[in-house]
Amino acid sequence: MMGAGMDPMAGIGAAPSGNQASTAGEGRAIFNQQIAMKNIMALSDARTYMGILSGCVAGVVGLTNGQGFLFFLVAHFVVGVALMVKMEFDVKSYSSFNTPMNFLLADIQKCGMGYLLFWTLFYSLCYLF
Repeated sequence: MMGAGMDPMAGIGAAPSGNQASTAGEGRAIFNQQIAMKNIMALSDARTYMGILSGCVAGVVGLTNGQGFLFFLVAHFVVGVALMVKMEFDVKSYSSFNTPMNFLLADIQKCGMGYLLFWTLFYSLCYLF
């Protein structure tokens, strides 16, 4: 007996009994929640590391005010476009975002906080102390 929510066409769970033929999901799109969560975490991690690294660079270079903010936006969009290139611009298949613009603007606040933290830390280490 298969558990609730198991797709018999996906070949997941118990083997088919008796005369039932299994196609193992051929010709059908199968959504795997674990793979979707892994993709979302990988995208979030890449953007978080971008925020930290670009904050360190901006602090060491000595960017201030609008220059630092512009540097963050450019870095965020460059990483977003690089991720979209890796996904062959098929944002819907790899993430939960409907449009490329939603994908580019995702996590901007969270990454901005990490950027700000490391930007001020490295700026103060290089120029104030």
